[in-house]
Amino acid sequence: MNRNRQRGFTLLEILIASVIMVVMSVIAYRTVAEARAAVEMSESHLDRLRDVQKAMHLMVTDFRTAAPRPVREMLGDGYRASVLRDLNSVNLVELSHGGWPNGAGGPRGTVQRVVYRFEDRTLIREHWNVTDATLANPPVKRELLKDVEDVQIRYLNNGREWVAEWPPIGSASDLGFRMRPLAVEIEITLSDYGKLRRVVEVPG
Repeated sequence: MNRNRQRGFTLLEILIASVIMVVMSVIAYRTVAEARAAVEMSESHLDRLRDVQKAMHLMVTDFRTAAPRPVREMLGDGYRASVLRDLNSVNLVELSHGGWPNGAGGPRGTVQRVVYRFEDRTLIREHWNVTDATLANPPVKRELLKDVEDVQIRYLNNGREWVAEWPPIGSASDLGFRMRPLAVEIEITLSDYGKLRRVVEVPG
């Protein structure tokens, strides 16, 4: 009778089994948590990479389609050069570019005036919905890229020299207002990717 009696679990065996289950659960939880963290990090990296690519692509497109179109000053009768970089200005660059889509068929041309600025570690692009804007036409602001450490833009003049200011010093006013560089060098320093450099040829 004793030989055929089924043997039950002792308290010690139950405790050991419980400990094993707890250890396996902790391991499984950590594995899932690490996998989830890896996925989130990968998604964050891809989002950041897309933002960098979009910002650089937009800058390259604006310079590549730069148009010889000066714009009126918001106040007074003066004009601003089609491509303008004043070292005394807070703006990185101000330019007119063509190819602005007008799918709605509104009463405007296809040349857009844009400004790039660097504020609080953020690359900012602004544009106006009219080419010759006044104080009554506020710009549309867009934050392109965050965690930016520095932005440098240089311009290749007709003498094949890289300069930081545009139009070139000494150019005639009428010619300077419409003058475009032969090429533009864009250098953006990011906190995570370091320096990114692009050279854009400006069609003449």
